[in-house]
Amino acid sequence: MVRSAAEPKSSTSRTAAIVAVFLLAVLAAVAVWWFWPKSAQVPQTVALAKSLLDNGGKPDNQAIRQVVMNVDRMPRDELSLLWRAVGEEWLRLRQEAIDRYFTTPAAEKPQLLDAEIERLKALRELMLALNPEANPNEPPRMPQEGGRGRRGRGKNAGDKPADEATAKAAADQRAVIERYEEALATHAKSRRIALPTFR
Repeated sequence: MVRSAAEPKSSTSRTAAIVAVFLLAVLAAVAVWWFWPKSAQVPQTVALAKSLLDNGGKPDNQAIRQVVMNVDRMPRDELSLLWRAVGEEWLRLRQEAIDRYFTTPAAEKPQLLDAEIERLKALRELMLALNPEANPNEPPRMPQEGGRGRRGRGKNAGDKPADEATAKAAADQRAVIERYEEALATHAKSRRIALPTFR
């Protein structure tokens, strides 16, 4: 009888040990998943995009292939982060170029415009690489401020009317951008360079 009383205890303790090991394995898997470093593809791809925009011109094929490989492996939420980061970088570089153009002596302006043309060429290749569904025979989408296209900047029903000073500042900024784009187009035409097209 002593033997029969001991057998259920060993079977119960064996079951408890198996359940404990299973629970520990599940907890370890959750901990690994929770603390495992998140994907570094977005920061790496943004850094690669920044270097492509800084260098300008025809991007290195290996760099473009790396961007395409990274984009192909990214989930949709990471792609949104990537697009936003690259768009912000492009807008920052563009604003710097505009500011520099209007504060530089006239003799140096052609060099600045040449650099901008090269940056636009790199931007075109980059935008094609960042969009897995892009058609290389069609103009890629250009990053826009606030995620809106040029046509989407009209007033929405929920928009509050801007005060007069804000509206004037925005109009002045648009006028400066238009002057810069006209100077860029004129310079490209004088050099017989076709500017890349975007949507």
